[in-house]
Amino acid sequence: MSNNLSYSIVQFSPRPERFEFVNVGVLVLEMRQKRIYRKLTSDFGRVKKFFGDASPSFLKLALEDFSERVEYEFARRDFAISSEEFNSKRAGIFQITPVLPVNGKDAAEVAADLYADLVDAKIKQVRAERVSTRLTEAFKDAGVLSLLQRRPKAVLIKKWNVSVKADYGYQNGVFNLIDAARFDDSERGLAEAGKRVLEGRALAETLEHRLVVVGEFGDQSDTFVGSLKEEFSKANAKLFTLDEVSILAAEIRRTAH
Repeated sequence: MSNNLSYSIVQFSPRPERFEFVNVGVLVLEMRQKRIYRKLTSDFGRVKKFFGDASPSFLKLALEDFSERVEYEFARRDFAISSEEFNSKRAGIFQITPVLPVNGKDAAEVAADLYADLVDAKIKQVRAERVSTRLTEAFKDAGVLSLLQRRPKAVLIKKWNVSVKADYGYQNGVFNLIDAARFDDSERGLAEAGKRVLEGRALAETLEHRLVVVGEFGDQSDTFVGSLKEEFSKANAKLFTLDEVSILAAEIRRTAH
């Protein structure tokens, strides 16, 4: 293990006394060179749960300001400062975890690896679970859960050798695979939409299946939503927003058998 590198996690902590923390960045410290490499999130979905309508640009600036303050204070003290001492002098919405040694030679690579494991992976997991949970709750409220098959068997697309999985399914002449997805980030949302459209087109070509996606769109414009719906329709697939689950539920009640 290299004694030169250590790391600390930057956490959003609106209520530390309740142990409510969200990992929002990683700092990797080169102890001998007295340098800090940082990798910070630009995804503030979980943080906005506590801040309500706070803008991502405000949160990004606040996080960057905090990390710059960490660098300044550590440099000023020749890196002879603990996380506890730093946190005690800054009563804010961010804090750092205890500084721990980490194996590695390249600080930038270590920062990227730690970020993927400790920040990005958790965000993706929570976000994916959240939209699926909301879909289940919406179906439950609409009274159609009993008409749906939970976690239907995956459908193999032979020409790509990949399988399409879904949260729910039901039969109405063709077998509908219903899955939840996120489109609230424009760049990642378009990539996700492209993947789903290809899956929908391939499923439709089997003449036995249809893809139905229920999406979380956040603050996306009606134009953005409408454009994606058109692309899904061209692929013989369907796209609904979470607010439109009642429309999908009515179709399920009317046609499921």
